[in-house]
Parts: sequence; C-alpha cells; structure tokens
Amino acid sequence: MVATFAVVDDDPASQRMLSDILNTKGDVIAEFSSGHEALKFFESGNKVDVRFIDLLMPDISGIEVVEKVLPLFPLTLFVMVSQVEAKTLMANAYAVGIEFFIHKPINRKEILAIADRVLEKQRLKSTLEQIEKSLAEVRFPKPLRTQGANELTLKKRFQVIFSDLGILGETGSRELQAIVLKFKNCEDELANLPLRSIYQGIAGNEEEIQSIEQRIRRVIRQALGNIALRGLDDFYDEYFERYASKYFDFAEVRERVLELRQNRTSSARINIRKFLIALFTDVFREI
Repeated sequence: MVATFAVVDDDPASQRMLSDILNTKGDVIAEFSSGHEALKFFESGNKVDVRFIDLLMPDISGIEVVEKVLPLFPLTLFVMVSQVEAKTLMANAYAVGIEFFIHKPINRKEILAIADRVLEKQRLKSTLEQIEKSLAEVRFPKPLRTQGANELTLKKRFQVIFSDLGILGETGSRELQAIVLKFKNCEDELANLPLRSIYQGIAGNEEEIQSIEQRIRRVIRQALGNIALRGLDDFYDEYFERYASKYFDFAEVRERVLELRQNRTSSARINIRKFLIALFTDVFREI
C-alpha cells in the first residue's frame, strides 16, 4: 500500500518543497497553510499515515493541532518542522506526542530518512495493535449480547469496575458508561471508529463533544494514577495485576509509577480506545 502524507506549513516555499520530497516516497494527499484548516480536515476522520506540520503558524500552533488530533486518532504520526530551536518548545512538542522534530532549512535526505523511520514505526504499531486484538479475543470470553444482559447486572458491573479503579462517581465515569452501552451491539465500531464519532454517539450537540472528551481523558488519567499508586508498593497487588495491562498501555503505567516514586507531575499519555474496549469486554462478558 502506498504511504500517504499531509503537509501543514504557512510558508508556501517550505510546503512545496516538503510535498515534492514526500511525493517521491508516497502520496501527499493534503496540503494546508492554516492550522485551523488542517485541524478541520484531520478531525473529520480523513486517514493519513504521516503528517508533517510546522510548529508556528499565524492562527493555531502545530502543537495545538497535534494535541487535539492525537486523542482522536492514536495511531496518527506527526513530524514537526520549524526554524525555532528553543528547547522548551521542542520539549512541549515531544510531550504532546510528535515522533520527530526537524529544523529548517529543509534537507531532502533528512526528510526521506525520517519518513522511512516513521512509516516503519507505524507499521509496527499497527501490527502490535492487531496482535493485541487477537490475543484479547483468545484470552477473554466473548462479550454478552444485549438481549440477554440484565440491566441491574450491568449497572453492578460498572460500579465494581469504577470502584476498583477509584473513579466511581467521578465526572467522566457517566460518559464512559454511556459510550459502552451505546455501542453494546457495535463492538467493531467501538474498536474502529474515530473517537470523535464515538463521542458524537452520546453528545447532545457538536459543542458538547470536546467537553465529553476532556472529561473522559481526565477520569481515565485519574484511574491510571490510582492503579499506578497500587503498583508503587506492590506489583503483585490484586487490582494492579487485574487492570494495569488490560486497561492501559503498560509502558505508561510503568512511567506513572516512576513519576509517583520521584514525585514528578504526570506526563504519561493514555490510550482512550484501549480503556473503552477493556471496559466493554468486562461489562458484557458472558455469565
């Protein structure tokens, strides 16, 4: 399959140069000179393998675009390009999830080499996700389908899981429950739809989607912190063993444990989709 790219840069010369280079590696299917235009395109669910984006643009920064898009499409890979060499801005860019930071002026060999590395990383991530999905189907019972599910039983299951994770009654837990119930007959959609489309399933209007995403992100991050706290003292803790690798990327759990040990503020990313699928599996398991 031919690799696809998007280029976001308000400098026409840089945009043209990047596009010309990347078209020798695959297809540049979208070019933007505005952060807002790019954000609208990305949020609408258009799939692109790698997105090259300028750090500083007149309307919205590249960092802000990445920060808004990655939670919706976790497999998306961003490469940031900029004349700026300030270490703080570079650190912020890596913190929100970019893969590489390239300094202008643009160098053809560097762009091609990084494109190869990023595409290889994407192939590995996609393969690992498929392996995880296959393993989950083998390790965990097939979910119970709706007609046989007793409402009281489901409610109790949500309560037990949220209590174990330390988020029972927290803002955001209601949205998690609503999403799982909304997609109770549509597990494949829960696994494959863009997260924004999933949020639309329970949102009253467009303005509510961002608030839902923020509440869900906040409550899952809180759950991650609670589970990491249990692992801080004992990696064989019952709840840590039950939830750490199933509901979260274990590397992020380990990082959060290290942050707690060193009394550092959390910078760990969270995998919203993995959390939702794990919750779905536990709630609708066969009885």
